Amino acid sequence: MTDLERRAAAIFGKGDAGILWPYDVSGIDHTLARTDPAAYAQKLAVLTTKRYTIVEWAEHHGLKKSSVKCCPLWLTRTTSRRCRWDSDCQRRIHPDRPWLDHHIYWLKDGKPAAITSAPYEISTKDQERLAWWRQQHRTLRVDQDEGWYGYDTTQIVMWNKAHISYVGPAKNIDRPETFLPRHD
Repeated sequence: MTDLERRAAAIFGKGDAGILWPYDVSGIDHTLARTDPAAYAQKLAVLTTKRYTIVEWAEHHGLKKSSVKCCPLWLTRTTSRRCRWDSDCQRRIHPDRPWLDHHIYWLKDGKPAAITSAPYEISTKDQERLAWWRQQHRTLRVDQDEGWYGYDTTQIVMWNKAHISYVGPAKNIDRPETFLPRHD
């Protein structure tokens, strides 16, 4: 196990198949290694960049991935638990679903601390919804910028300042050539 994998296991956990990486940092098509070695090297470099970015970001903030997810109301709790089965957030159509694309729920010291998401677009309705959450729960904060997901998404970070003072978006290194072999 590499140093990165050990660090990632502490953040995401480990299963029978290895590290329980979140979606899009989970892996690449290894058949490319023989069918298109250059494309494989590029994709591996991008994946490595994303993995280092998410691990270093989580370590910097002292966060671990939660297995429990539901809605931003989760951030207002002192324990990590879902909303009731009959609550609004458990319904298929919910106003937070569009901006909660590619979401990860994060714990700090075992308490709900942050939610990250990476929507492909952030609509006016999404911005209104984020503002609504901040108005309803004065300890909730939101920031958005580039993140590890890529594909022209914007990372949204929502956190509860009562549990963690600040959690900014993860600035993606976006320089996969750093991880490519040099041919000088």
